[in-house]
Amino acid sequence: MIDVKFEIGGRRVDPSNMSDAIEAMLLQGIASEIHRKVSGVRNPDTGETPVVLVRGSDLENLSLEISGSEELVRLATERLGIQSSDNSATSPTAEDSPTGKEGPSPKAFLCHATEDKPLARRIAGDLQAAGIDTFFDEWEMRAGDSLRQKIDAGLGGCSHFIALLSPVSLHKPWVKAEMDGAFVLKLEGSCRFIPLRHGVSPELLPPLLKGSLSPSLDDYERDIKTLISDIYDISRKPPLGPSPPLLLNRRAGTGLSAAAEAIVRLVVERSKTGMSMDPQLSPDELRSATGMPDNDIIDAVDELHGLGLMRRYASIGCGPMGFHMVVPENELFAKMDRHFMAWNPEEDAVRIAADMVNSREDGTNVQTLAAQYGWEPRRMNPAVAFLANRRLINASREIGTHPWNRLLIMRTPATRRFVRDRSGPERDAPP
Repeated sequence: MIDVKFEIGGRRVDPSNMSDAIEAMLLQGIASEIHRKVSGVRNPDTGETPVVLVRGSDLENLSLEISGSEELVRLATERLGIQSSDNSATSPTAEDSPTGKEGPSPKAFLCHATEDKPLARRIAGDLQAAGIDTFFDEWEMRAGDSLRQKIDAGLGGCSHFIALLSPVSLHKPWVKAEMDGAFVLKLEGSCRFIPLRHGVSPELLPPLLKGSLSPSLDDYERDIKTLISDIYDISRKPPLGPSPPLLLNRRAGTGLSAAAEAIVRLVVERSKTGMSMDPQLSPDELRSATGMPDNDIIDAVDELHGLGLMRRYASIGCGPMGFHMVVPENELFAKMDRHFMAWNPEEDAVRIAADMVNSREDGTNVQTLAAQYGWEPRRMNPAVAFLANRRLINASREIGTHPWNRLLIMRTPATRRFVRDRSGPERDAPP
């Protein structure tokens, strides 16, 4: 006698002593199917028979293990149609083998009660019309046919077993018998078991079926299309759209979060002068330009404010962001231009400082020097800000200097040391 044991949710289960009658019938049916397939397998010398253990947390996570001598396991797995590895055999999941069959056309077995024949006929017709070869008893049975042989043939060739579960069919012995066979096929990895509910709430399903997604036919036209798509493994997930442009092509070395970097890039690319207050951005402009949710924008602005790169302007009733405008500081361009523009303010600052050290003049006119370089204010201002913010030069603030952040800058001993340190020991200034 083949010993078939069940372990559900880590608990040893006796199919003949279950509190849920339907689940007991299902488990008992699985045991009967396994007995039918491997009942003749035994060691001719010792009389040993294999021990079959079915374990799992629910229907979707059942596996089958066979123990015994190596030859005994080999014979049993051959009878069950599964592959053996060492002394155990575990079925692949539905994800590993979506249909269990190769070929363009899935094959479905439609299990139903006689009382549900009109609905089953409609389902079978729609599946067949959608290219799903469907086993439906009215189409398959002929006078004198063996019911058992026909059903075994239909089950053996199906990639999808569809059990039409209604208040009537849940208690039909023949429906339960067909489901027993389908459970074994599922354990073998050769078909997908689909509990299709009609007039039955998920709570009424036996525990072994509750772990499976059980579609319903509440809205027939909609739900049958969904069932067909599932059989063909057509994803309902929408296509992946592009990332917001400002979150693409992140720059290495900014030291910023993705959201903060996106805002910095926006500011750097929009600024006309590379000065503080340019540009001035409202919450709506930040939302529209970055495509980020409010919470990400708030966190990014807080991050930049804490680093001294941006300022927030708040007023009463300024909305969920907590500010009505954000503006850059000069330092944002001095530190971040090199990541997004064609120049590096620090390298430009070395050139400016070297020319100041080599000049005979005490003060240098920023506009005149920029004209010599051929630089617009957008490039000149961040370099001057780099020097001024680090106190490498003297630079007084004046009103009416726009579009320049300084008009006159003067060298100091720090200017000379800066040039010396950046130019190397053998020369005072870069060429």
